Amino acid sequence: MWDYYVCKICINDDISSVQPSFAYFSCYHLCLLVVLALFHSCLSNQNSHHVLCIDAERQALLEFKHALIDETKQLASWVAGDKECCTWAGIGCDNSTGHVHRVHLPGLDGHCHSQNYYDTENEYEEASKQRLKGDISSSLLDLKQLKHLDLRCNDFGGIKVPKFIGSFQNLRYLNLSKSNFGGIIPPQLGNLSELHVLSLGSFHHTVMNIQWLSSLGMLHHLDMSGVDLSKATDWLQVINTLPSLVQLYLSSCELSNIHPCVPGLNLTSLSLLDLSFNNFHSFVPEWLFSITSLVSLDLTWCHFHGRVPSGIHSFRNLTSLELLHVAKNDFMNSTLVLKELSGSSLVSLDISSCGVSSLHLDTLRNLTSLISLEL
Repeated sequence: MWDYYVCKICINDDISSVQPSFAYFSCYHLCLLVVLALFHSCLSNQNSHHVLCIDAERQALLEFKHALIDETKQLASWVAGDKECCTWAGIGCDNSTGHVHRVHLPGLDGHCHSQNYYDTENEYEEASKQRLKGDISSSLLDLKQLKHLDLRCNDFGGIKVPKFIGSFQNLRYLNLSKSNFGGIIPPQLGNLSELHVLSLGSFHHTVMNIQWLSSLGMLHHLDMSGVDLSKATDWLQVINTLPSLVQLYLSSCELSNIHPCVPGLNLTSLSLLDLSFNNFHSFVPEWLFSITSLVSLDLTWCHFHGRVPSGIHSFRNLTSLELLHVAKNDFMNSTLVLKELSGSSLVSLDISSCGVSSLHLDTLRNLTSLISLEL
């Protein structure tokens, strides 16, 4: 019946006037062949997208699972008898080759919290069970095409980040933040030249050398919040070698040297800069106001003081700025500084604990885009 309606276009609209003819049957058969060809094409496309995972990689994942402690059975779908590892929880494969390219296993559904977040001991224990523990097996090296590795918000008991992670030449995304890793961050991570995202937040160790970061020229997102960088005195010079950087998180890194003079700043793509909770106790550096691409700037509890430079080295130069959090910075206690913000496109402004007088607040009347104001 469906073929009849398809082929109706081949004959006269007035069905009653159509007489059996060779042309009619030829048209009918032609349409039937077209339908069969389309049906075969659909089946072929379905089969081409159904590629079994590679056996060696399936075995590698099973060995990886064996080294982990999975109290809530997050990896229950990872069973030896299942040949299709591409359907396992947290695993993604390339549709055309079958290679595993994604291992996405964040604990707590990616929502990391500290112990203080939970109201009761039972809540904390239950959350703890939802975090993978144990060891990281080197069997992962058999995933030759791995591009995405996310193990954040788990609890690996202070073990070192395996050096072999630096061997994943195709890796684009690496997130190990808040997973209770310890020891020295392996400089072998500098071999990941294709990396776009690197997140190592809350790493439990003092880092003395971050020169290996200079090799990650493709990096767009870098989060080292909570990593003790007090010994890495060249931190800004190293960051300045990453021209593709868009987001930089260095909150609570024990930084003290702000490097007031940096000639030739290369951070022309940077839109987010978080330096919060570092006790600089210095003047605001001029180079900060040369990053004209900034949309979000967080200097909370940095203890910047003194007079902000004028002209191109001032907030007036940051024309794209939408979020400015500068709590606990005395330099904001100035009518001149607040006037520079007047008329800007700020959406969120935090100037709490800055000693700002109520007499100065009238200068903020032109912040017509403002949604959040913290005083």
